[in-house]
Amino acid sequence: MGSGGGARRLKVTIVAANPFEFDSRFLRTATTLSADGHDVRILGWPGPGLPQREELAPGVMLTRLEIDRRISSALRPLPGFLRSAVSRLLGLDPAAKVLPPDAARGVDRLRHPLRRLLEIAANARRVAPWTNAVVAEAPETDVFHAQSLIVLPVVRDAARRLDGRFVYDVADYHTEAARLARMPWVVRELVRRRERRWARDAAGFLAVSEPVAKLIERRFGVERPAVLLNCPPAWRPDEPAPPVADRLRGAAGIEEGRPIVLYQGGFSVDRGVEELVAAADEPALRELDAAIVFMGYGRLQGFVDRAARERPGRVYVLPAVPVDSLLEWTAGADVSFVGQPPRTLNQRMNLPNKLFESIMAGVPVVVSRGNEQCRLTTAEGVGRCADIGSPASVAAEIAALLKVPETERQRLRQHCRTVALSRYTWDLNADGLRHLFARLAASGAGSRQ
Repeated sequence: MGSGGGARRLKVTIVAANPFEFDSRFLRTATTLSADGHDVRILGWPGPGLPQREELAPGVMLTRLEIDRRISSALRPLPGFLRSAVSRLLGLDPAAKVLPPDAARGVDRLRHPLRRLLEIAANARRVAPWTNAVVAEAPETDVFHAQSLIVLPVVRDAARRLDGRFVYDVADYHTEAARLARMPWVVRELVRRRERRWARDAAGFLAVSEPVAKLIERRFGVERPAVLLNCPPAWRPDEPAPPVADRLRGAAGIEEGRPIVLYQGGFSVDRGVEELVAAADEPALRELDAAIVFMGYGRLQGFVDRAARERPGRVYVLPAVPVDSLLEWTAGADVSFVGQPPRTLNQRMNLPNKLFESIMAGVPVVVSRGNEQCRLTTAEGVGRCADIGSPASVAAEIAALLKVPETERQRLRQHCRTVALSRYTWDLNADGLRHLFARLAASGAGSRQ
């Protein structure tokens, strides 16, 4: 086995809380472990038009489990008609699996906390049936692997039932992220204590950045996790010059010569989507005739579609593309916007895929000030930091990168590419993952031999 010496193969099951259509971190984890000789399978959720089973890579099979993910399932054992009635009373579609992305207004502000509590209750009540499905589908598992809080109790319980172990990959610090970070203190503290109790049973940890690793060590009282950055594999390593690509321009129908600013990834709240739309209206970008392209998917799809309709010829929307072709699309941009606002502790510590994907494609970035992204961007000289709360600042920093002479722009693109290939590839950062599973293999998994 690659990093395990004479250690035995592990049967590893990755449990994902998504349809596994664009989960690049998990896919890279799976292929790395498979290449090291472990038997790897992935269990995800169903998605529209996606097969129940598919082979994602040689030896890596994905099964999508049928799990009731409706928020209204928290109201069981009430009869269906009562669950529907209560859901509608709270302003929620009874079939909804996620809360609506729009901000609560007027009287709806009173109902929104109740909807959020219902969502938390649904997540809690889903653990048992989800665990049953995982155990039934992967009964020979030695080590389970999870990277989100809602999956943590599932893999913990499944590992206990199968006399196995589990690894917790903290790709996001969820108790300080998104909507949960805005819940009342008592709710966050309750969830935080449960996460700490569950996590302490883990056989090992990974973290998405050094600040997250330090926080996990301190708050969970565990050994410092290995840092596994969200880097892509080395792309075209034999061609170190910035790639020339036109797929993005051609698909969006953008005229030659116009600069392209790209946002790629999830269309989610607090990812910088709304901020980039606001910046698109600023004179600094309008004077440059910059084309703003959103390429991705998610809860704010309606928002970006509406933004494009209201700004024809300035804002464009494209669907997400497969992970294996993403960099070729990204390389067609002049600037990549990675402006995740530093509004939560998780956002201040995180280093998202798109940052490393952008510089691997030779595209400089604009990120938000006040977070780990800005620290890395500044230290490596691969872009600029903006005041994300100011559309004028966002537009000015993007424009500053677009206005420099062509020779300087090419120098910066080359620098981004060189930095990425020399320091921020998956292979250069995956040793912690390999060593963790080599250690687990060497020490055995549960009582199974």
